Amino acid sequence: MKILNICICLTFLTLAFPAAAQNDKQADKILKEVSKKYKSFKTIKASFTVTTENTANKDKKTESGTIQTKGNSFKLEFGGQEIFCNGKLIWTFTKETNEVTKDKYNPKSGGINPAEIFTIYEKGFIYKYTGNVVKNGVTIEKVKLTPKDKTKPYFQIELEIDNTKKQIQTMKVSYKNGMIQTFTITSVTPNIDMPATNFEFDAKKHPGVEVIDLTN
Repeated sequence: MKILNICICLTFLTLAFPAAAQNDKQADKILKEVSKKYKSFKTIKASFTVTTENTANKDKKTESGTIQTKGNSFKLEFGGQEIFCNGKLIWTFTKETNEVTKDKYNPKSGGINPAEIFTIYEKGFIYKYTGNVVKNGVTIEKVKLTPKDKTKPYFQIELEIDNTKKQIQTMKVSYKNGMIQTFTITSVTPNIDMPATNFEFDAKKHPGVEVIDLTN
């Protein structure tokens, strides 16, 4: 699985809510509470797992990763790769080959930046409340998102939200090609110090690294 598939599903915290005319009031209320919680954080470090299922051949694979975010910057570690983005440039480092690709960052490229797992619902979706369940004594609110743009590779996203913490627990993305990806947030640590260098690749730390510069 390519790391960019994860990027599609995971700049956050700066998006404005769309008009809620097409969204039900209960879902709107829940999501605004979640948004308020995440927007109170200056930085976020989170650990997660991603389970990818192929509905055609029943294959299933689970991998774990971490994400750090600060404003429009992020650092993602997943699947043997690290992605660094300072809001202007993006570096993709592959550990196995000791190779890094450097490119200009385009937030309008059509995907969703990894940090959007926290506020993915804020733009371009119709959302609907689908009920709640109790897991381990915790009430979990369920909201279904449908993209307004029908050219998106996915047709539905289902969120499970901890009603007490006002935090997203899981995000299940259903793709048109039959693939399903379920993102589970295992831990969230807000407001830790993150220097700007966290979000830039340092070639000095990787002797002999091959740099492929696509910025020119």
